Amino acid sequence: MAKWYSKLFGRRTLVPEPAITIESIAEQRSQLASTMDDADVFLKKLGLDSLRVHVTATNAMGIATFYGCVKFISNQISSLPYNVYRSNGKHGAKKQYDHPLNYVLETRFNKNMGPLVARRSMLLNCLVHGWSVSEIKRDNNRRTIEIIPYPCSEVYILHDRTSDSYFFEIPHLNKRLSQDDVVFLKDLDFDGAKGTSIISWQSRTIEIDLTTRQHAQQFFANRTFMGGFLEHPAIANVKDETAAKEIKDRVNDALLEDGLAILPPNVKYHSMGMSPNDSRLLEIFNMSSKDIAKIWNLSLAMIGDTEVQSSWGTGVEAMYIILTNSVLIPIARQIEEEINYKCFRTDELRGGFYTSHNFKGLLRGDFKTQSEHLYRMVTGGIYMPDEGRAYDDKGPLPKGTGARAYMNGSMTPLDLIDEVKLQKSKNSKKNGAADGRELSSSGSERSEGDAE
Repeated sequence: MAKWYSKLFGRRTLVPEPAITIESIAEQRSQLASTMDDADVFLKKLGLDSLRVHVTATNAMGIATFYGCVKFISNQISSLPYNVYRSNGKHGAKKQYDHPLNYVLETRFNKNMGPLVARRSMLLNCLVHGWSVSEIKRDNNRRTIEIIPYPCSEVYILHDRTSDSYFFEIPHLNKRLSQDDVVFLKDLDFDGAKGTSIISWQSRTIEIDLTTRQHAQQFFANRTFMGGFLEHPAIANVKDETAAKEIKDRVNDALLEDGLAILPPNVKYHSMGMSPNDSRLLEIFNMSSKDIAKIWNLSLAMIGDTEVQSSWGTGVEAMYIILTNSVLIPIARQIEEEINYKCFRTDELRGGFYTSHNFKGLLRGDFKTQSEHLYRMVTGGIYMPDEGRAYDDKGPLPKGTGARAYMNGSMTPLDLIDEVKLQKSKNSKKNGAADGRELSSSGSERSEGDAE
């Protein structure tokens, strides 16, 4: 009895007798891909070796995990308080509100950008492209009044080998800037001259993710998971091709319209492709997300993956401390070093001026931990009450009472501790003498009573 077979995926060509058996389908299913395979073998087993993608910054940012990591890191650092300070030696450091650079860092980077947007733009270019260039504009006194970030696609780096100096060409603005007139941030690189993009370092990891997603897009094309052939035992010869084609068209039309096909009587469907579960697409996406998160040294919980519940609760504070120390501080440190060197005059650097990010907000823990810390610092005489109130943006206490340091116990002002101790000693001696007189008088009264 003759049978007809017709592929449902893609082509509409009728093949009366394909050279395929149920055994060959079983063999195909046994050749499942594993994330433990070599990259080329992995893609070949999945049938993705014919798919090729060119990894760029744009399509890498199209990966949810990659985009989430970049956005998380850039937002965290850009949101931190960043100010100008001046070191006073033994007396610590004070914030310099009146310095022009402090206005730039805290209020307005340039006429078109606030601090958060400008700093995030600088970091986005550095994290994705490997380097970032921002022009420094100065007034007549050589003080920084604006910092303007430029996208990497609009800047060309020129190296003068004679002087070993770098220049930055911006053609659309007809500008050529020297290295002293730009904030030049760099990501990892072997020579340290120009940062290399993380997309270049990890192109294979990102390529597997993009290729798999391209395959998944084709896999779910036409709103169907089906991939196989139909079997109809009633058709005896090739002359019945019209009836076979009619059945096939009915199935295809049903899939295209509502995603559900009802087979006519005596028609059987044999799966030839792999289901989403068999193709390990979910496993691949899982592994890809973890690998990309490892590139940025982030936990998936930080970018919204709550599948692993143990990552939340008491572990969040510890994760933020690790994140701050291992990821955020090194990036912030490079920004500080570059701006300190480029945006201050020599006399200001010698006078103790510098910039610094405030990480206390990320490291202070939950509300309870923060409250206990402030209480101990104030009652231990380390912080003055007004300094503790400043953490919650509260003003100083009236009449200057919060501008003094206090010690725990009786909360005695530090400058009065010796006087208070001396007074207590005198009081205790007086009390002791009075107690002695009372004891002696009561003793004499008892003696007279006993005599009577």
